[in-house]
Amino acid sequence: MTENQGCDATWPLAGRGTELRRFAAALGDTSVGAFLVFGPPGAGRSRLAAECRRVAADAGHPVSVARATDAAARVPLGALAHLLPPDVSPTRPAQLYAGASAHLPRPAGADRRPVLCVDDLHLLDTASTVLVRQLLDAGRVFVLGTVRSEAHDTPGAAATAVMAEQDAVRRVDLGPLDEARTAALLRDVLGSPVTARTAGRLHRLSGGMPLPLRELVRAALARSTLTSDGTVWDLTSPDVPLTPLLEGRLRAQLRAGGPIRPLEVLAVCGPCPLAYAREHIDHEQLTALERAGLVTVTRSGRRTTVRLAQPLHTVVLQHSLPEVRNRRLLLHYLAWNEERGSRRSGDQGMRAALTLRATGHSLPGATTEAVRYAADQEGLDRARRLLESVPHTQRDHEVLHLLGQALFRAGDCTRAERALARAAALAADEREVRATLAARVHNFVYGLGDATDRCRAVIEECRPRVTTALGRAELSLLRGTAAFGAGEFRRTLDLCAAFERSGAPLEPATVRLEVRARLLEAQSLACLGRADEAVAVAHAAAGSPLPVPVRDPYAELTAAVARDAVLVDALTAAGRIAEALAYGTRTRDGRHPCHPYESRWLAMARGRAALAGGRLDQARLLFAEVVRATRAQRAALFTEALFLQAAAAAQQGDLDAASTALEEACRASPAGSAAPDHAFGAAWTAACRGEVGRARHLLGAAAEQARQLGHTWRESALLTDLTRLGGAAAAAPRLSEIAADLPEPAHLDRSELARAWRDGDPDRLLELADRFHTCGAELLAAEAASTAAASLRTQGRERRAQAASRTASAFLDRCQGALTPVLRVAHTATRLSERETEIALLASRGVSNKQMGVDLHISPRTVENHLNRIYHKLGIDGRKDLAAALRPAGPAP
Repeated sequence: MTENQGCDATWPLAGRGTELRRFAAALGDTSVGAFLVFGPPGAGRSRLAAECRRVAADAGHPVSVARATDAAARVPLGALAHLLPPDVSPTRPAQLYAGASAHLPRPAGADRRPVLCVDDLHLLDTASTVLVRQLLDAGRVFVLGTVRSEAHDTPGAAATAVMAEQDAVRRVDLGPLDEARTAALLRDVLGSPVTARTAGRLHRLSGGMPLPLRELVRAALARSTLTSDGTVWDLTSPDVPLTPLLEGRLRAQLRAGGPIRPLEVLAVCGPCPLAYAREHIDHEQLTALERAGLVTVTRSGRRTTVRLAQPLHTVVLQHSLPEVRNRRLLLHYLAWNEERGSRRSGDQGMRAALTLRATGHSLPGATTEAVRYAADQEGLDRARRLLESVPHTQRDHEVLHLLGQALFRAGDCTRAERALARAAALAADEREVRATLAARVHNFVYGLGDATDRCRAVIEECRPRVTTALGRAELSLLRGTAAFGAGEFRRTLDLCAAFERSGAPLEPATVRLEVRARLLEAQSLACLGRADEAVAVAHAAAGSPLPVPVRDPYAELTAAVARDAVLVDALTAAGRIAEALAYGTRTRDGRHPCHPYESRWLAMARGRAALAGGRLDQARLLFAEVVRATRAQRAALFTEALFLQAAAAAQQGDLDAASTALEEACRASPAGSAAPDHAFGAAWTAACRGEVGRARHLLGAAAEQARQLGHTWRESALLTDLTRLGGAAAAAPRLSEIAADLPEPAHLDRSELARAWRDGDPDRLLELADRFHTCGAELLAAEAASTAAASLRTQGRERRAQAASRTASAFLDRCQGALTPVLRVAHTATRLSERETEIALLASRGVSNKQMGVDLHISPRTVENHLNRIYHKLGIDGRKDLAAALRPAGPAP
């Protein structure tokens, strides 16, 4: 969809299914006379009422609509005048009721009561309220009303509150949407998913309220700050544009609280101490603002702080605030703080951050505290912008080091290396040398994807300046990081062991390095196929306390997310997919919203787990988020995410999406690059295209490459996919060798799967399908059960085949649209040979006999002979029926 379409589209009703069902039940219950929808402004009361009216009309109920307003309330019966006969008078209640009752539309049947929908029921004047109540009590209408929560000062508020307490009235209270329902609503509106970061940000800004959410989206679309790359939508700017409607509503809410100028203080300086707020807002007004939900007063120990309750109120006030007044307010608040001195940790950081905002200059030696404060209060994007605002002449080692880290986390890895190289040149002591070196190595390995000569040269350059035992231990660990990035997993383990033998003194810095060593060890063990050991080490790292260095405001978030990502990958490598998915979701939802850097590493780990488990929609979304976050700078994860995205799309039969992702990945890959993941994406895209033989060749070659690299996890996974695409005979011997060398459950199950698939043993396949289902590998379970069903049919065991088909269908329901080659052919009554399968899939995609002959190195006549045998086996007349015959059907009854 285009951006303009998204802006103009009618928003669907999302997340209100329970309320809609309650309305339908109330309408069908003759003992119920009214359904009232309560909620705060922006909660979607009117939108839900509109959907309820549609439900009533579809059920055959006559529907009348009245909209109460402040203006209509000044005229008796003003909101209901269009529903009444012209000769009734509000001064004659009996005549009024009789006339209104006679004027109502007649229902088609006794069970089709007229529905009177009154929007903002609490705004009705007294005469209108009395009339609605009379019609309700007499059973003449079913009242559908919307009511603003906490509406105490309106004409009909008291009567509405009494009505809501009646036995014949059903009441629902609308609250904000949670983040998951916000994301679902955005997907419905925009036509494709939004990134988790964007969904979280829009949710926080809107408070989960549908109306401000809608206006934020419309404004962002109009300003082109909410854009799509064809797969996912993402906010590309930290600015928050507002529509005139939303800005007007927000200003009206603020004006209702009294004078605006005191609230500007909170917009600029908040959260601020209560004592400072009281200098601008008197006690009565502050109390009224808190009751109105405009400010939040928070007590922590002996300190009480005040802030604006809604982020959008801060936005709208800051939008209209002149720069001169903004600076004056900041400087006044700083002067007030200076008079009182630093009383708590964080005060110096707050003053440093505000000084930087007000003057563009950093307090000497306080940049780190300023960045920490900005990161805690306003997010890491704000911290990066603060650092970039420091004049070049004032950028010392501290500023450049932090700026390099901030750019690294923003995905701008090339600029990060430039800043970090300048910081390294200014490093004054070993501590600064080591800190900047660690940042550069991580940028080389995890950002630029360059862990070879340049990275190692940087480490060796710093070696003469590192003389302490702790420093030498850290150098060993950084060499291990470079070795891991180069795929030298056994050398990485050796260097991690060397770190443990270094005898570094026990201090907080050593503990942090030990956690990093454990994470490197876990990653290397997983890659070497020693997944159970990797899980144990990753669990130990996740459970280790991690002291956070005062001089690194990014360390806590980075370390926490790194530990989560490593553990998710280790669980995936061990075949414990369900645990990996649950842990990844739990940690993402339970943490402070991640910066793009942290979120993309965790997203990659979760995406790999989702792909291994057959949650293909989830995998595609996670990989798409990584691609979107890394496309501009072509960071290390960019091509890997694209290849995996192509594989996930191909396993759903989405050839267009798979081909698009694969083409972009190939363009972005360095010349001569042929990592196993690259062949993985290309192989599944070929299989989706019907070129199963080529796919098997690519997987076999990639598995051999992974074997040469010592990447046993990847080799085992590639050989399992080779099995799934009909190459069980080629894969089984090597999988048996891996299982013999590494007798872990995941390797043993994969080896047994290849042998059962090769031997056509349906009973063993069904047993393995149950095992894979238990560990969360649903797609592998579905394919194994489908293949077992096909084998059982060829053996004449039809009843057992039907049961296996039902089992496969149950597993497949969890796989989010999976359509792999084995699923397309396994349900057929007669098993096709490997060559017949390949030709059938190509022909189903419209490939000509001549082209198939060229691709498969056989004559067109041989292709035709194969097709005739395929038609006979499948019981179809020709090509036109082939695609339908190869699409899985539901299970046999």
